[in-house]
Amino acid sequence: MSRASRELWSAVPGLDVVVDRAGFTDHARRVNFGEETWTRARLLACGMTDNQIRRAVARGVLSTVRPGVDVARSVLEGSSADVKHLHSVRAASVSAGVVSHQSAALVHGFSLWEPDLTLVHVTVDRATGGRITTRRHVHVGPLPADDVVSVDGLQVTSAARTIADLSRTLDFEAAVCVGDSALNSGSTTIDAIRACLDSAPTRGGTSARRVVDFLDPRSESIGESRSRVMLRALGMPAPELQISVLDPAGRLIGRPDFLFDRQGVIGEFDGFVKYSSLVPKGSSPSRVAFAEKRREDEFRSYGWMVVRWVWSELATPDVVGRRLRRAFDIAATMPTPCTGRR
Repeated sequence: MSRASRELWSAVPGLDVVVDRAGFTDHARRVNFGEETWTRARLLACGMTDNQIRRAVARGVLSTVRPGVDVARSVLEGSSADVKHLHSVRAASVSAGVVSHQSAALVHGFSLWEPDLTLVHVTVDRATGGRITTRRHVHVGPLPADDVVSVDGLQVTSAARTIADLSRTLDFEAAVCVGDSALNSGSTTIDAIRACLDSAPTRGGTSARRVVDFLDPRSESIGESRSRVMLRALGMPAPELQISVLDPAGRLIGRPDFLFDRQGVIGEFDGFVKYSSLVPKGSSPSRVAFAEKRREDEFRSYGWMVVRWVWSELATPDVVGRRLRRAFDIAATMPTPCTGRR
């Protein structure tokens, strides 16, 4: 039984009875709120009354995520915006509509760049009747059966349909971030996304195809995806991603984020995650930083110029652009790096 349940209920030994701390007794099944969302009908079926539900909300044991739908307050406290939104999604799924767009991306586990999570997005299969309420954005349009899947008991647009929808509605950078994430996870393919765009043509198809043409499953993080968009905007040559660079004996030196092979330059995005507490098990931030420094020195020893940038510099692309162009100029005066690849 969860802590939230223990706060609300105490069991009477030997009886199928639950008693709340205010002294109310109900002949009902034991209630374990856990991390679930509960409709009013379900709570009533478990033996609670409307008065007891109101008291639970007033005392902070339950939190209303939508009229008639509650979740244990202890689950929401300290939760990220993503987690809170997923509870709202589960609450909204009680009504008609297939979870879609940003909401579907979260259900699938895709990474989103600065998502607007104020509304739950659903799609219904009809030509008209789209609307926006205080809690929900209802989209309308063709919704073939192949575009709907079940994830954790929720009816959700498929991975391909979700990315197709977001490619139409998000700005280029945000759409690339979530699209790269979906491809990198192996949940869909570029061909499947294109097929969804073709089967359900709506407004935004031209911009959506520009997004899809730019997606790359080798991009491993939002930072790398945003970096690719930045490099494109700067007019840089298209780098190769996650190429294994080998020394002359065939030993792996590393897999740089961005390889400008013809220019003799390696680009590395440093999001600082690997230097934080989120380091591999058995390692430490200092060990990871030291290993990164050794790897960079080794790249340079074989003739590569290495340029690094950090998260904050994605907002000042000209700074990164000047650094890269200077590296290109210097590398042009140097011998070709003596490494192999695979």
